[in-house]
Amino acid sequence: MNQPRPWLQWLLMWGLLLGTWWGAERWGPAAPWLDATATLSPLQPRHPQVVATEDRAHMPFGGASQKAWEFLDTLKLDIPTSWQLQGSARAWYPLRRFFLQLPEADKRRVEVYHWGDSQIEGDRISKVLRKRWQSKWGGRGPGWVLPLTPASNTAIVGSLKAGTMRRSSGFGRGRNAEALRLPFFAVNDVSDTATWTVRGNGRSSLTHKGWTWTDLWSQDSGTVRLLGEPEASSLDSLSWSHAPVIGDLTLTLSPQHIQGIFLGQPHGVYVHNLPMRGSSGTLFDKVPDADWMHMKAAHAPSLILLQFGGNAVPGIHTTQEARWFAKRLANNIRSLERTFPGIPILFIGPSDMGRNPSAFPGLPLVVHALAVEIASTSALHWDLQAAMGGPGSMAEWVERGWASDDHIHFTRRGAQEAGERLEQALLVAWQSLRKP
Repeated sequence: MNQPRPWLQWLLMWGLLLGTWWGAERWGPAAPWLDATATLSPLQPRHPQVVATEDRAHMPFGGASQKAWEFLDTLKLDIPTSWQLQGSARAWYPLRRFFLQLPEADKRRVEVYHWGDSQIEGDRISKVLRKRWQSKWGGRGPGWVLPLTPASNTAIVGSLKAGTMRRSSGFGRGRNAEALRLPFFAVNDVSDTATWTVRGNGRSSLTHKGWTWTDLWSQDSGTVRLLGEPEASSLDSLSWSHAPVIGDLTLTLSPQHIQGIFLGQPHGVYVHNLPMRGSSGTLFDKVPDADWMHMKAAHAPSLILLQFGGNAVPGIHTTQEARWFAKRLANNIRSLERTFPGIPILFIGPSDMGRNPSAFPGLPLVVHALAVEIASTSALHWDLQAAMGGPGSMAEWVERGWASDDHIHFTRRGAQEAGERLEQALLVAWQSLRKP
């Protein structure tokens, strides 16, 4: 009688094993430790043990320590635990290094990139950090701007005086893959010679006026001229040093694809407001490598803020779907970590949503899955829903006038409140990271 061949037995055994695993993953209940209703206790900031001594040879900004600590000594901060940043020990040291750069901003640029969904449109939340940090540490100008955006940027007042310009984005409905370019994940296409006038919005912040450096990021070799600035001197074909801009600055643009216009100085703090309406934050690993390299060389980030999740919530109904989204987003964070090693990344959100806690069943699933996956990266996490007051807090924010009637988006007053709570969470983290 013929005996079954060994390889056939092994094949049948592995097929049975894989089939059982797939069935359990597909239809089985979630593991108890992945229970989306569980309450997560935020990790308390802990100063990681530094292997080398903190001297000038090992810490490029070691000389800033005393100024930084003296500043902190003047602050009286007492915030709820739910407002605090969370993260593993490996996430805190890069953040400490960022804090030590702030007092040195009078000598160099410290750039913060704030990417997020429609919750940050119109320079909401970003403005709070920029205004406070520029007033304290220096810097003039709003940073990166685009002439055409879905919602006007309140940091500037811009007007297209002549010519034709069209916006194209690499995300959301009708996205164009060729427009997936930094820093906005969108471009402005100039089809004929256009004239754009811009000035800083002093009503939003006085620091938005008086920038002395204009830098254009363009995909093409198009030409740009500055009008009304006779003292301007070109640093290269698309970058100018000029007298402080208090009024209007006019740019004449030949046909080209504009990725961004930087309005700032060679030094100071810049918090770039980079809204991506409709995005869930899972396209960072799709951007051309050349764009990341250009950013790294010319406008390298000192801190990256990512604020996403709200757009994914309505389409998520199961724990498995929430896990998939969170893993995809965590992979994007890892891509940023590889591109900018040693640069702190802080993930924010999503906010509370709906008229009551049951309005969006996917919200607790997403919040939980993100907390788990962000902890597996080197990023820090700020739970915006918890900072608002927890599940159901959106109704209270609407009643206070801090959120709109759609029970999803903040009003400007609410965005101010969210920004202030974020800044306080960062300052508490700074205090906790001082050397014992």
